[in-house]
This record gives sequence, structure tokens and C-alpha cells, in this order.
Amino acid sequence: MNGSGASLGQGPSDPAITLKGYYVLQKRLEGVHLFPEGVDSLIWTPQKTGIFSIKSACLELAKASPHLMPDPIKGIWKGLIPPRIEMFAWLALLGKINTKDKLARMGIIREDENLCVLCESSPENYNHLLLHCPFSWKVWNSWLSIWNLKWTFPPTIREAFDQWKFINKGCFFKKVWAAIFFILIWTIWKERNARIFNNISCSPSQIFELALLRLRWWISGWTERFPYSFNDILHNPSCLMWVDSSSALTTPKPPKQIIHWEPPPEDHQKWNVDASVFNSPHRAAIGGVLRNSKGNFTCMFSSPIPPIEINYAEVLAIHRAIQISLRSQPTPNHPILIESDSHNAVKWSNDDNGGPWNLNFQLNFIRRAIKGGKVRIIHRGRGSNIVADLLAKQGHTRSDEFIAWI
Repeated sequence: MNGSGASLGQGPSDPAITLKGYYVLQKRLEGVHLFPEGVDSLIWTPQKTGIFSIKSACLELAKASPHLMPDPIKGIWKGLIPPRIEMFAWLALLGKINTKDKLARMGIIREDENLCVLCESSPENYNHLLLHCPFSWKVWNSWLSIWNLKWTFPPTIREAFDQWKFINKGCFFKKVWAAIFFILIWTIWKERNARIFNNISCSPSQIFELALLRLRWWISGWTERFPYSFNDILHNPSCLMWVDSSSALTTPKPPKQIIHWEPPPEDHQKWNVDASVFNSPHRAAIGGVLRNSKGNFTCMFSSPIPPIEINYAEVLAIHRAIQISLRSQPTPNHPILIESDSHNAVKWSNDDNGGPWNLNFQLNFIRRAIKGGKVRIIHRGRGSNIVADLLAKQGHTRSDEFIAWI
């Protein structure tokens, strides 16, 4: 390597040089524009939404170098609670949260100031605060008493997490049981901070009600359509077992989730398209279904494609649906709506420029069709796309494309 840079395999001994080189590279990259005629934007391609998440980054790193990504604590990164609380739980189980005992050992506070703010009788280390403090134990016991459980917790919060199991085969309640562990330690931590920084305190019963409220908030982000409100949970917590038909505590199971598909306007036809990518073995496929304003199926396709990133595959699904409509006699005179659950693919298709450079041919084809006035592409959630999703998954087993007009 010319100049002052290090040769391959020999990094600079001074970390400041490495940091300086990073900022120089970053500054140079700020002036690079892949599409001079448009505005560049950052997207996270492993997610259909294009939004970065810690979970997806961990999964990508694990796929790239599985031997370098051992997870010392299994069962945290499930997406049942917000990412910041997953991160807090991870740090808590590793003993890395800034309790008073830790701050005293670091010399930030005096050693005589390390008493637990909840009980004011023992040093505030993470195992005491989150598990063994009499105040915290009352909060834990409020949950355990609902299920008539008597639990002897081990010395550490990590061991308690490893033992946090309940004999119940209901998939929904397993999620509830896993999530409540994190919610309880987060709620206890928030109470500790409220007392220290805001001089505000709550009773153990109030803290437990707040934990149940948080549980209900975050259940609403799961795929299940849980039919009960916070007040229902508060007055009858056994409703949390509504999916477990073998339990005496079970409440009647609500009707299955209704998939809402909206018909297109009169004389229009609507494609729902989707893509499916398998990482092991690495395969990709696309699929789509065409329906008229009465909801009748008129065409469907299922096709294997070369291995490709999921959002790129969604673009190919949109492109193929337009191709079929424009080249086939039954549909050319009908305006076409195309629904995709990929925000990125829809955005790239509707923008005048931009998108992945290696999909320029397909994107330009799509944009010409849109400008012709016969095609409109919109983003819709997966709930209305179930048939297209199934057709895309079937494409993995096909050797060539399947198209059928009905």
C-alpha cells in the first residue's frame, strides 16, 4: 500500500490513526452519489421495511460468521418486547447494569451510599435489586400467585432466567410467560430510577399493575389478535391463557383472525404479489394472484428465481405481474392495481429514479407501465397477501414457472 497506510495484515499501532482513517473515509463517502439525478437514501436490505433492527443485524452476522457470534444467553431476542428492553434484559442478565453497588466499586459514589433504594437495608447489586429485594419479591409473587405457584429463586437473576419455565403447551401463553420476566425486571428498574431521580414512589401492587399494562401494550404488537383489554387482564389474569384448550383456566377461544382483502374498483383487476427467500439452502421464488372487483381469481403464477435479496425479489414479483397482464389477452384493457408488502419495492417502483442499479431494467419497465396510466402499485400489509405468499413459497419446489388463467 502506498503512502502512510499500513500494508495488508498489519494494522497501525496507534488507535488514533485508525480512527482518523475512518473519519477520512467517511468524509470521502459523503460526496459519493450513486444516482446523481436523484436523492440517495439509506435502507437496511435484510428487512422488507428497510428499517434497521438489532435482531436482524445479529441474524445477518450469525449467518455470515456463526462461529464468531455465540449468544451467551438464549431466549432474549424474540421480538416480544421493544428492543431497548431486550437490550436492558441482556445487560441485566450479564450483570452490567449500573446499580449503586457497581457505581460504588467504580468510585462514582461513596460506599456508604450503595443501599438499595427500594428496601434501604441491603447493598444494591443487580441480583438483590431485581430478584431478592423484599419489595421486588412482592412484585414477583403477585405474578406467581395468579398461577398458584411457589417459587424459590436461585442466587442470581441469570439462573432465575434459565429456570423461568411453566408447564403450558399454549403457544400464546409461552410468549406471555417469556415476556413477563423482562417486563417485571424492567418495571422494577424504572421504579428504582423514579425514586432516585424524581423522588416518586409506588407500592408493589401499583408496580405490578403497571407491569400488566405494559404486557397488554406489547401484546398488541404480536401477530395474535388477543381479544382482552388491560382491565380484563387486571380483573381476570387467567384470560392470558385463552389459547390453551387443555387448561381449566382457559377462556373461550375467539374466532380466527379474518384476512381482510379489499376488492379493486369496478372494471379494475388487482394483483397481490409476494416473494420468498430461503437462506439454507439459498433459494428464492416469487408468486402472485390476480382477482377482479368481485373477488374472483382470474390468474396466478408461481416461479423460482435466482437467489437474491428479499426486497429485490419483491421487485421481480411486481415486474412479472405487469408482464403477464400486458402480454395476455384477457386483461390488457383493465386498469391494474398491484399490492406488495415490501415498502422498499413499492417505493423504488413509484419513484422516478433510484433503486438497486442491477434492477434498472425491471424498474424502468415498471415505471413506464405506471406512467402509461394503466398500472398503480401500493403497499399493503401481509394480512391481505396470504395467497400470494403461499404461491411464492411453492415456487421453491418448482423447476420452472407455473402460470394459470382461471
